[in-house]
Amino acid sequence: MSDRFILVDLDKEQKSIVLEKASFYIFDEETKEDLNNKRKKWIKFKRTTLTEIIGELSYYYNRCENEYESMLLDELICHLEYYEKDI
Repeated sequence: MSDRFILVDLDKEQKSIVLEKASFYIFDEETKEDLNNKRKKWIKFKRTTLTEIIGELSYYYNRCENEYESMLLDELICHLEYYEKDI
């Protein structure tokens, strides 16, 4: 599996969810800076990191009891999977 960077279009809320639920999978400093930058729209992820984030968000989605949060997580997971498969 290639470990090159993937550019992912995320809005402020999506970046916040990734930082809140899966930040411990992000080891690349540039990705952390991109996620913390409120003005940055396109975030660089390593492919392996993106896969791990999707897995962690899926864990939270499967255990979520809040309908709104469940919808946000589902949308974000599908969005990230689109970029993961588009390689």
